[in-house]
Amino acid sequence: MRLKAYILAAALLACSLLSACGVREKYEHQQYVYLDVFDTISYVDVYLEDGEKSSEYEEEIHEELLRYHRMFDAYNSYEGVNNVYTVNSQAGKAPVKVDEELFDLVKFSLDNMEKTEYRTNIVLGSVTGIWKQFMNDAAEKQQESEIALPSKEELEQAAEHTDWTKVVLDEENQTIFLEDPEMILDVGAVAKGYTAQRLADYIRSLGIESASINMGGNIKFVGERKAGDGRSYWIGSIQDPQTMQASGMGIKLEDGGTIVTSGNYERYVMVDGVRYCHLIDPDTLQPAQQMASVSIIAEDSGLADYLSTALFTVDVETGKEILSHYDGVEAYWITADYETYSTDGFEKLLVK
Repeated sequence: MRLKAYILAAALLACSLLSACGVREKYEHQQYVYLDVFDTISYVDVYLEDGEKSSEYEEEIHEELLRYHRMFDAYNSYEGVNNVYTVNSQAGKAPVKVDEELFDLVKFSLDNMEKTEYRTNIVLGSVTGIWKQFMNDAAEKQQESEIALPSKEELEQAAEHTDWTKVVLDEENQTIFLEDPEMILDVGAVAKGYTAQRLADYIRSLGIESASINMGGNIKFVGERKAGDGRSYWIGSIQDPQTMQASGMGIKLEDGGTIVTSGNYERYVMVDGVRYCHLIDPDTLQPAQQMASVSIIAEDSGLADYLSTALFTVDVETGKEILSHYDGVEAYWITADYETYSTDGFEKLLVK
């Protein structure tokens, strides 16, 4: 599963400070921690007017997260669920009727291919699967000399099954069909961000007015911040890839704001002094080497997740060209040489 760089948001840091600062009158802070969804640690922080409902909310949110986890799972089947695994198992055989959310996620991803210069390809699974297996195998090796990189021939052969135009969507019947029997759908580049976006809507439907969601570094804010210091907006901080600590640069975010980072330092393997991360360049079929991290600030968490992957595999100028197609989206780059760049509007978000 694709892992993102953890972003330390003030909403999450506040947990350790609550005893000192208290909470705003009428609101009680609760943090829910989920360990069994999307192969990461997920945190949902809520500020409740009625603390007695806390355990009820915790379970309801958990069930909603599990529903998306099962739907987007490419490796396991679940009774009564047509998920990504089901679609892949029927590749070249038959269309699969899926839930609205999975259909919408695939359609969204394909609709944005051209705008992002085809950088985030959700049917690159035959290639990403090779690198995932390589990283899993490398983790078991005792010495670097035992680690063998995937061959160019193997990767090129796998790439023959990544033609996104062979994904057939039938909106009327809500089905997905992979025409190539060896094609593998992998929505890991956008699934957590998409889920965070939908989960925010679900949390609002429960009547919760203030919350933050952190799904492996995909951060989404709901409502005004109700912590005890009187500040109504949220602050996010991008992690420094060198120190693995928060950078100290505060980013002001309002209701609905999101920040997502793709980084090369959460999951990687070092071979002969070269870092091989989990983010694959669709042109070279190799782990992308230009960036240490790319952070996207936007309203739509699914879009931010999608764009952070796309921009990680291109240079800064190309990334800015891609962002010209989107309104209200800002970015912050840290290159592999630890040089920093940002969009013009990013500076306006910094807390002075």
